[in-house]
Amino acid sequence: MKVIIAPVGTLGTNCYIVSTEKGGCFVVDPGAQPEKLAGILEEHHLTPKYILLTHGHYDHIGGVKGLMKRYPEAVLYIGENDKELLEDPSKSYASRWDEDNFHITGAQTLKEGDTLQVDDLTITVLDTPGHTKGGVCYLCEDVIFSGDTLFRGDVGRCDLYGGNFEVMKQSLAKLAALEGDYTVYPGHDVSTTLDYERAYNPYLRG
Repeated sequence: MKVIIAPVGTLGTNCYIVSTEKGGCFVVDPGAQPEKLAGILEEHHLTPKYILLTHGHYDHIGGVKGLMKRYPEAVLYIGENDKELLEDPSKSYASRWDEDNFHITGAQTLKEGDTLQVDDLTITVLDTPGHTKGGVCYLCEDVIFSGDTLFRGDVGRCDLYGGNFEVMKQSLAKLAALEGDYTVYPGHDVSTTLDYERAYNPYLRG
């Protein structure tokens, strides 16, 4: 598995382009600049099978329409309780931007324990609400794509629409309880490991 990190947009949202040895590919959180992301995909001769959203905030979805237009066979997925954010730009905080770009239809929904397959890679869905009502993390081999649930030394804010800090604590406890170590690829900032967060992140240490 190869992971390409592509920061996009004004908030530097981390978009991840993940490919297999056989050439399969999926994209996590194309938050903006679809032309940049398409350029990376073309450079590496990749066509995405899935576009996976960790949650529905504007800075994680702004490149979806552009990529879907370029790759119409790609299937768009989001956690079942965040689909409303794709359909209502006021809830995704996209109202100050081009709302049409952030009004996204046709997404399929995912729930805890669902799996997706790309070649020999299995992607498992972990419900992790708290930052939003329908936030999810994606587990793939020894990697977690954590969106805005878990950052290096920090966690996502819980004061926006659908946020709930008590629920967030339950999601963090779920992550902390996973067996073994994982590389954690967050929605912003640098990557980390689950063992590091267990040891040093005060929110995971309880």
